[in-house]
Amino acid sequence: MKLRFVGGLAAVVLALGAAPAQAQDQAKSKRAGLAIATLEQRWGTSDGWNASEAWQRFPIADALIDYQRRTGDKRWNAKIAAAVRNRSGLYLNDDDLWAVIANVHAWQIDRDPELLAYASSTYARIVSTYWDTQCGGGIWWDPKRTYKNAITNELLIYASTQLYLATGQDAYRDWALRTWSWFARSGMIDANGLVNDGLDGACHNNGQPHFTYNQGVLLGGLSDLTTITADPQYRTAAVRTALAATRGLVTTDGILREPFDGLGADGPMFKGVFAYHLGHLIEAMPQGPERTELLGWAQRNADAVWLLSAQGKQPIDGLWSGGAGKDGYAGQLGAAAQASGIDMLLAASS
Repeated sequence: MKLRFVGGLAAVVLALGAAPAQAQDQAKSKRAGLAIATLEQRWGTSDGWNASEAWQRFPIADALIDYQRRTGDKRWNAKIAAAVRNRSGLYLNDDDLWAVIANVHAWQIDRDPELLAYASSTYARIVSTYWDTQCGGGIWWDPKRTYKNAITNELLIYASTQLYLATGQDAYRDWALRTWSWFARSGMIDANGLVNDGLDGACHNNGQPHFTYNQGVLLGGLSDLTTITADPQYRTAAVRTALAATRGLVTTDGILREPFDGLGADGPMFKGVFAYHLGHLIEAMPQGPERTELLGWAQRNADAVWLLSAQGKQPIDGLWSGGAGKDGYAGQLGAAAQASGIDMLLAASS
């Protein structure tokens, strides 16, 4: 009888401990909901968002899909559906792969076969046309075949794992493993686990900076590979890159930043891509010091983003450290910067 009482008491204690944590997660998700409302009010259009590059439409849609997954709030279904079906303005292979990924995610909501058909046919066209033996493998960034870079091939890994998880077709898993095998030995990953931008004409690391989104997409693909294969080596590699990024690609206060601030219209989306994949990686990690470190970092960055928005009353600045960056650039506002902030707010509730 005593043992039963102790067990029951332990359950009560655990439940009481879980309740504040759940309340905190709900509060963090509420912050993201307010930020999405600002995104819609300021930049929403019938089929996406103003002030964003064409490719950015898809990671923005993914932010809304992630919000729905975490909260059950379906207010944005119509916007998601319209945005992923707007495939205008895409002209590079990474552009198309962003669209492939978001269409797979949107298919998981409404099961419209057109979404999965578009994703599958676009994916097939890219791998059959743009994978070759130059530099030992990998796909080209552009139709003119001038550059093999990190982001396009990371997106290929992640698109492959997402299509495999959606369809169960072995060919997608095989392409994910084949691409990662090439990527791991390509020279684009440095000794610390950080990813440079791409390869030069001699197929060597071109020494360009460690942009945050180049770290982020890799986290998603590698974590998926562990899910698919049950081999922990892939998620271990993802955690190594995540820790290197959260320790190294930051301000002195530990706030995520790019190597430099003048990245034009593309740059404000980069940190959101990192935050999105970091949040999913944290969810997949077992309890332990590495997960604790990454989640604590995400929560500190989310708090900084929330302060930038004046607790949801203003748009989120693209420079999370606030004010002008070290390169003298003033902060950036727009749909991409807003969505990046939303991704960080969501990652903090992982």
